[in-house]
Amino acid sequence: MIGRLSLVGAPIVCAAAVVPAQAAQKIALDVRPGPLNVALVSFAVQAGVSVDTSDPALRTVQSSGLRGRFTVREGLRRLLRGTGFGFRISRGDVVKLFREPARRATPGRRKPPQPEALPPQAELPPEEVIVTASKQDITREDYPGAFHSAPFDEAESLHSGSRGSELLLRDLPNLASTNLGSGRNKIFVRGIADSSFNGQLQSTISQYFGESRLTYSAPDPDLALYDIRKVEVVEGPQGTLYGAGSLGGVIHIVPRAPVLGAFQARGTAALAVTDGKWGGDAALVANIPIGARAAARIVGYRIIRPGYIDDAERGLSDVNRTSVVGVRTTVRMAFSDGLSIEAGIVSQDTGSSDGQYTDAPHASALTRRSALAQPFDNDYRLGFATVRSDLGFGKLVSNTSYIYHSINTVFDATPATAPVPILFHEDMEVRLLSHETRISGSTRWISNWVSGLSIAHNVTRIDRVLGPVDALAAISKVRSETLDAAVFGEATLPLWHTVSITGGGRLSLFERFDDFATARGEAAAEPARPLIRFLPTAALSFKPRKGMIGYLRYQEGFRPGAQQLTGSGDQTEVTSFRPDGVRTAEIGMRFGNAANARLSGGLSYAYSRWDRVQADLVTDAGFPYVANLGTAQIHYVSANLVWLAASNFSLELSAFNTTSKLDRSIGEDQADAEGNLPNVADSGGRLTARFEPWIANRKLTLEGSVGYTGTSYLGVRAPFDLAQGDYLDAAIGARADFGRWGLSVDVENLMDSRANRFSYGNPFSVAEGNQRTPLRPRTVRIGINAGF
Repeated sequence: MIGRLSLVGAPIVCAAAVVPAQAAQKIALDVRPGPLNVALVSFAVQAGVSVDTSDPALRTVQSSGLRGRFTVREGLRRLLRGTGFGFRISRGDVVKLFREPARRATPGRRKPPQPEALPPQAELPPEEVIVTASKQDITREDYPGAFHSAPFDEAESLHSGSRGSELLLRDLPNLASTNLGSGRNKIFVRGIADSSFNGQLQSTISQYFGESRLTYSAPDPDLALYDIRKVEVVEGPQGTLYGAGSLGGVIHIVPRAPVLGAFQARGTAALAVTDGKWGGDAALVANIPIGARAAARIVGYRIIRPGYIDDAERGLSDVNRTSVVGVRTTVRMAFSDGLSIEAGIVSQDTGSSDGQYTDAPHASALTRRSALAQPFDNDYRLGFATVRSDLGFGKLVSNTSYIYHSINTVFDATPATAPVPILFHEDMEVRLLSHETRISGSTRWISNWVSGLSIAHNVTRIDRVLGPVDALAAISKVRSETLDAAVFGEATLPLWHTVSITGGGRLSLFERFDDFATARGEAAAEPARPLIRFLPTAALSFKPRKGMIGYLRYQEGFRPGAQQLTGSGDQTEVTSFRPDGVRTAEIGMRFGNAANARLSGGLSYAYSRWDRVQADLVTDAGFPYVANLGTAQIHYVSANLVWLAASNFSLELSAFNTTSKLDRSIGEDQADAEGNLPNVADSGGRLTARFEPWIANRKLTLEGSVGYTGTSYLGVRAPFDLAQGDYLDAAIGARADFGRWGLSVDVENLMDSRANRFSYGNPFSVAEGNQRTPLRPRTVRIGINAGF
């Protein structure tokens, strides 16, 4: 605790630096939100000054934190703004704090009655938006590209965290997803979608939790978003900074870091009802100080999503009930020389009793017929360690993480004429070891720069068996091992006061090893061939006025070529595919980036050419394989507008339009016709209204939204060119904050729509064309949250 640093009868003086701070020099600062006395300790360590924190009132005031490059005086002004404290800097870089006098009422005028004091959070200035996914301290006002940020305060992350990726898909229409089920979906960004089916290919996006990569060649783990500070989505190929697999963009989940010197605990519990069936969720977040320079943050949760699909053949109700159990633990240690270390684990188990699709002749019926249960399990483990250090000329970040990811899928493969039920079971295991070390900073001539190296080693094993339940036989075993090593760098150079140019590149060395085995024995694979690839990026930005930026950008991304086992019996062989790559040119603008802007928004257009599109597909009989679809062109337009009509009322509108054209090569597995990329909606948008009035000292939040998802198609050829989408969904919610506790009521799918989100649930019968994945029926959630 901070009090342990004090001497009896003497003020608390923290973090004296060896080298005196230069008052006029800008310093990179990263001060976490929390009690003001703790925030001042962190500021003093990073700025190289001493701060007198002897006033006990500092512990009762909350700080919203500080991030960016500031002089000592500017940083202190921002950190103390709205707290009622001022400062003076004396000799020896010692900061003295004092309480600012209260403003006197104007003589002769009666002072109007004042409401009760608002919680400290309501008085603090808005935080400057930093695009952390840029791997540099680039502000929203300076970033030359399309990105979206969804921030969450502590109460909001507890309230909405149980929804996981579904929350992002609702709030960020630029994201798209398959809808096979929680823990088994593929997420797409900006219309870069290869397939609606899961398989062995690397994802088209990169996902990160903090500094750690979440996936490589697996579906979205759908982590619950409890205790998350914000989620960033960076659009377009991000090969320069993120390497292979980031064809469509990057999703960056930023968790809350442990707060030094303060004990905090918050929890939530809720009941939910879907179509008359009960579920719920509960979570607990605790911040526990460990001495004066370390703290642990622990998050635990349990989620039950009620089932709503009935199986008529087996006479069962609500077969698709889903359970999620997770825990996260992070320990942070800070040192006086600007060095900090974070280490932790992320663990989540997701299990579904059955699939969430229907096959009834009536579209509105929530029923299907199957001979066997089709459960699914996704067990995810992540361990990580991150070192951060201020080197003076720049910031160093070094992260090492290890992932164990187990995915088990069961499908009913029973043909119509089979005398006994036939089961297909796929057991997928992913192990990923990754490391990245980078240094970022700024100089007089370069506004932002980053340089680093990374290495990733991924091993994916897929075992498939088929047959009667009591006589399953192995049909294939695939083991893929990949090694990806790279060096990268990016820098922004100001040309004039309002014009900047950005350039960078990534040099990657990639190796892949594949082993195949069938019921007939092993199949010979081609010798591994190292692949060297350079991925450039370039951008030009122009800021005609404060808070506005226009930009042109060029980016590239790629995925290494896969290998596919073909043939049958003794005639099996291995076919190798060339890498696929995306080249994107983008033009866009954003305005209202300055803090407290009443009107903000942006508009962007991107043209992408995707060469040699690789895709995970299924045969008409339902068995998985890899194929090349040819080349594709994608035109993507997106726009968003936010209007702060009043301090407590806002409207947000976002929309997109996608045109994709696929040219499939003659002589390959596909027909020589043209079509759209799979699972890419032609258009979509969402309108959200938010009203946050205060009644006495109690905050009320009212929110409502309505969204539209356009038409897309499951696959690119018959019999899989099945329409889906073209629906509206609406949601409303209300929350009341009573200080340390609050209440909430939310209604999802307000109109109780049965629209088809996804025309797929089982590969062995999808060719019949009658599978549908309906929207979850109207769901009402009533929750309570509390802080301690």
